Amino acid sequence: MNKIRAIVVSFLILLTLFPTSGILGCTLNSGVAEPERSIAKIENIDRVLTIEDLENAGWKRGKKYDVDGLTGAEAAYVGFWTPPGLSSLNYEIRIYPDHNLAVEQGTPFAEDASGANASLGLSDTLWSEGVRDRRMIVGGGSRGSQNPRYGDYVILGNVVILCEGRTSQHALDHCAPLISRLRGKGG
Repeated sequence: MNKIRAIVVSFLILLTLFPTSGILGCTLNSGVAEPERSIAKIENIDRVLTIEDLENAGWKRGKKYDVDGLTGAEAAYVGFWTPPGLSSLNYEIRIYPDHNLAVEQGTPFAEDASGANASLGLSDTLWSEGVRDRRMIVGGGSRGSQNPRYGDYVILGNVVILCEGRTSQHALDHCAPLISRLRGKGG
């Protein structure tokens, strides 16, 4: 019982010292601006985004993919961006003509390519272009295991963004500052 009491007291002390740390998924308003971390997974905005909008937000274009087989998409790229306080991360960008097509036709492909159950093999994925870029080896050497690079995705207007991260929450946290910049709110 004393151990439990000590843990609870320690936890309460941490909450007192760090009220905006996000412990328990909530924060207290300390008057200090916190970086935006909460994002909608699917959000319509009042404009059509272009690859130039992403580049102006600081995302660096890498490879351009052939979108044959990626239903409805006009273009797809892999590139990188460095969120504040982190090292460079990969983001796969898929551009559609409008928000409705991004949601209706892009969602099945985004779900197939991201998350814990992402399809990482050429024969089992909905769209095989770039599938090797959507994998990462974790553990190193011959004992490493193949894991999905993208823990989740976001649809912002007409753009589907696959976000790098080991879990859905990490991936969405990594996308939040980029989404904020694309909305014109810094980040």
